[in-house]
Amino acid sequence: MNGSITFFLTTLFTLFFATATMAAPKALNHDEAVKLIKGNTAEGKNVKWNKSMLWYFADSGELRKLDAHGNKGKASWNINEKGELCYQDKHMNQEKCAAILPQEDGKYAVPIGNGGGWIWDKIVPGNPHNLGTH
Repeated sequence: MNGSITFFLTTLFTLFFATATMAAPKALNHDEAVKLIKGNTAEGKNVKWNKSMLWYFADSGELRKLDAHGNKGKASWNINEKGELCYQDKHMNQEKCAAILPQEDGKYAVPIGNGGGWIWDKIVPGNPHNLGTH
């Protein structure tokens, strides 16, 4: 009987961890991330503050941001060799990097840690919201 319980628990844990591993989204690699955002606009929300945001990733490496309240911001951006989005604005002591994770619903998660980050509902070509780069 003890052997049957051990076998059952081992099987249960194996299935649980296999399912959890399969369900984890795979981050974009460098080329996929560059192709997705360079010269394009991400529309979504800031997870920490739950407010709508727009991010325009200019070819020059400048990031222009606009939130639902009309607040504008800018930062620099690049994609590192791991495919992570790295960015830094004037309020940051150092650059932060985060993976871009495609979701099953077609959205993208960009988790920053401590409950922060972004959810991009969609990526649209170019700069349709005229988020200036000057």
